[in-house]
Amino acid sequence: MFLLREKSNVKYLQSSILASENLVHAFTTRIGGSTPAPMDTFSLGTAGMTEFQEYVSNNRRKICEVLKVDFNKIVNPEQKHTDNIKIVKTSFDDVSNTDGVITFERELVLLLLFADCTPIILYAPKEHIVGVIHAGWRGTAKKIACKAISIFKEEFNVSPDTIKAAIGPAIGQCCYPVSEETYFELKNSVSSGYDNIFKITDNTDKVKVDLKLLNQQQLIEAGVSDIDVLNDCTSCKNSLYYSYRANNGVTGRHAAIASLR
Repeated sequence: MFLLREKSNVKYLQSSILASENLVHAFTTRIGGSTPAPMDTFSLGTAGMTEFQEYVSNNRRKICEVLKVDFNKIVNPEQKHTDNIKIVKTSFDDVSNTDGVITFERELVLLLLFADCTPIILYAPKEHIVGVIHAGWRGTAKKIACKAISIFKEEFNVSPDTIKAAIGPAIGQCCYPVSEETYFELKNSVSSGYDNIFKITDNTDKVKVDLKLLNQQQLIEAGVSDIDVLNDCTSCKNSLYYSYRANNGVTGRHAAIASLR
């Protein structure tokens, strides 16, 4: 279950699945900061618009204060819609061309940015390993979430059935039609569950996709059972979240954040 919290005017979500004194996490919203339109008001990324850099920096400092984590230890990858995942040990590690980060180091602040794509936080409580994944349709088609589970298993000897996963705000099936080609790429990433994930639309060659359920199904097939999924659609709830589609590509970015204590 997801809970919407508010502190210092900042609204953010936390998953009960990830509740632990050893883990800090949040899925942020667009509420509580200083960025002006079209990024109003709590963008944690500039989306290439450098004139917003100071506002974004101030917003990042604010969320760090709210969560009581270290602003100077933020790890923010250069997201490129890949399936590249890196294990990070310091905030100075090279995270170029990276859409997933995993760490066992305490105090590092993993921060990835979103505006419709699927945010996933993975946590292994016993081994004290955490990862944050950015799964757009391309990363989802390449099974980036499953790749992360494989890294947990192969590099840290974590059994998939002990991993906890939270899937945060992303565009819903209601607002995400894709081409037939993209549909087949996505469908090939899972072996079952098609009826709920894909919806054939009438009088069009588009197929509507639920990326959150698709990533959930991938995680289930990878052996993860403890999964929390937020139902919110970022496009429908554009007043609460940033949405690339709803705002025609000109918008801010909310974040998925995780840090080990």
